[in-house]
Amino acid sequence: MMLDIEVNKYLLIWHLLYESSVSDEVNKLKQKIWKNHKKEYSLVHKDKREILMCLDDYIPNDDLIYNLVEVSPVYKKIKLDTNRYRNSILEIWDKNRKKYCKELNSILKFDFKDKYKICVVHPFLDVVETDFESNIITIGKRIITRDKDNFLTYLVYKIVKNEISRLKTDEKDILDVVVELAITNELYTRVTKESKYKVGKKDLRELKEKIYPYWLMYLGVSPDDFDKYMIRDNIFFDKSKYKYEKLLRTVDIYSFIAFLVKNKRVIFKTKLVPVESIEVL
Repeated sequence: MMLDIEVNKYLLIWHLLYESSVSDEVNKLKQKIWKNHKKEYSLVHKDKREILMCLDDYIPNDDLIYNLVEVSPVYKKIKLDTNRYRNSILEIWDKNRKKYCKELNSILKFDFKDKYKICVVHPFLDVVETDFESNIITIGKRIITRDKDNFLTYLVYKIVKNEISRLKTDEKDILDVVVELAITNELYTRVTKESKYKVGKKDLRELKEKIYPYWLMYLGVSPDDFDKYMIRDNIFFDKSKYKYEKLLRTVDIYSFIAFLVKNKRVIFKTKLVPVESIEVL
């Protein structure tokens, strides 16, 4: 996986204009520009799509609003903060890239070589957007210094979800669960060396627990080690009720999804067993 991490002036200004203000100074600037140039300000809203499609070569038809923002004193500080934020992302990615790519390829079971552009905007904007057509992720999300793996895992999650969401299927919940299992849970667990299987969306939890036995088979976990993983991840099932699908350990993530879709009726109707009724050795 290759990441091109950059700051695009026009995209940064667009988000400053149309997202929640990151400071009182930015809010005052927006109000001033709106008061004096309502028509031009309104027209800038449509530029976002074109900026993303022509990221390296974008030239606005009317650069009045962009120029007004760019020459303002507050923008100089915003730009400085955004460049520092970009450098922070570059630093933690460079230090952890090999580890993340190795574990990601191991989990997906193929060499993930797709290239993504990460367009950095101010971290106080709290923005994470994926453009499906151009493989661009716009991110402005604060990095928690004590848990940089949380940030990187989330970034990888957005990339992998973008890729897997391209599959043509009506079973979107299955896709969502598999991405969560692969990245939010398994990748995060591997890079932090502690189980992260409690992390995830509540509305996917039941389906995740139903898929979990097959997920262990996909990961190549031996039936003799099921108990260890159940205890580790705090997800329990009656292993006597499941046929061990040996072929799952040999397939990639896409074939695993195909298996789940093909066998969804069996998987969906599985009754979850209360923990107290399961015998774990």
